[in-house]
Amino acid sequence: MPYTKLSGPKYPPIDKLRACILDRKMSLKLTWADIGKNTHISPDYLRKIITTVPTDQWNPAIRNAVCKELGIRVKTDVVDLFNLDGDGR
Repeated sequence: MPYTKLSGPKYPPIDKLRACILDRKMSLKLTWADIGKNTHISPDYLRKIITTVPTDQWNPAIRNAVCKELGIRVKTDVVDLFNLDGDGR
């Protein structure tokens, strides 16, 4: 279907983990330097990946370190790729 002025803008889906990380960073009044110092990750690299890379594509060690520092628990689900009916669950 062609784009019309009546159709709304197309937004990408919300990255919920990124939203949680940014919210916790703001509520705790931390800087990227504080987070980087405690997780041994460069603050410049953290700034780069938070804006350009979806959190599901982050290195798991970095994602876990940042989440642990901010007090965010991450639960990982394993999806059976051979079960093709529905959403794979």
